[in-house]
Amino acid sequence: MRHDTTGRRQFLLATGAATATTVAGCLGSVGLEEPDHYSTPAAAAYEAVVDSQWLEDNLEAVKLLDIRDEEDFLTGHIEGAHRLPDTELMRDHYAETDEGYEASPEVIADIAAEAGIERGDDVVVYGEGSNLWETYAIYTLRAIGHEGTVALLDGGYTVWEAADAPIETDEVAAVDGHYEPELNMDVIATRAHVADRVHEDGADAQLVDNRTPEEYWGLDESDRVSRHGHITGAINVNFPQNLVDGGARLRSPEDLEQLWLEDAGLDPDQETITYCTTAVRGSVGWFILGLLGWDDLRNYEGSWHDWGTLSSADGYHYTSGEGSGTIIDTFAE
Repeated sequence: MRHDTTGRRQFLLATGAATATTVAGCLGSVGLEEPDHYSTPAAAAYEAVVDSQWLEDNLEAVKLLDIRDEEDFLTGHIEGAHRLPDTELMRDHYAETDEGYEASPEVIADIAAEAGIERGDDVVVYGEGSNLWETYAIYTLRAIGHEGTVALLDGGYTVWEAADAPIETDEVAAVDGHYEPELNMDVIATRAHVADRVHEDGADAQLVDNRTPEEYWGLDESDRVSRHGHITGAINVNFPQNLVDGGARLRSPEDLEQLWLEDAGLDPDQETITYCTTAVRGSVGWFILGLLGWDDLRNYEGSWHDWGTLSSADGYHYTSGEGSGTIIDTFAE
């Protein structure tokens, strides 16, 4: 199955010859020879993924969020970008309580407002490459109801800098803006939502654990929780399998289809919930499955830091032990 793209891909195809010439010139100046370092297979196939060539051609039409640390940002960032640090993303903007799920989406909305972003703006998120904090930022914007396109720059700042594209080194002042959030529960799985679908013998939704196999089996223990293992019925797809070159870029569409559709055997028409320890790694699975055509798709914000503190006696079932469950290791290293 291939997610069919629209306007952006048509633009790329229509300008293919000119783009190839431009890319060759930019890359040649820094000693890179392969054009896929600049224009990637995932960017050519998916609407929510862009490459450096497209971004350079459309720089003034989008808002940019850089999720790298402050030192790297000040050393150099894409012209016009604002910084969205991972520490801000992990602030207390939600909580699972005995009374249920409580959210404060204005925490993230204020960060977006300071970056000059409004709900309808098209946004491109980037980091050093294409990794978990980038997808978590995309998920978080969707969770607060962002209506414009939110895309990933495949290859990130590393490729942008290598192509000698426009960069800045100055500090960027916060914008005096306003962002009115509207919580989007279509992308969020709460504790109650997961528990309603999990029973002692399995699950009524497709559950995907994006942690390591050792965490999934309960062999890698954390002091943060009292239980170690995985949500009953979940399969394991360790998140780095979606990436190549140490997280620098997304795998090709063919590889992603093999991983999720063929080897994991997941059905795009069935409800699917991703999770990890804190929902950050789970956002990678959430993002990739969205590229592959899933509509009924959520990321469990509490993830194992929540589920691991609960009790099977109250209906929060889990499974543990080496060899338990199902490990998908198509591209495991």
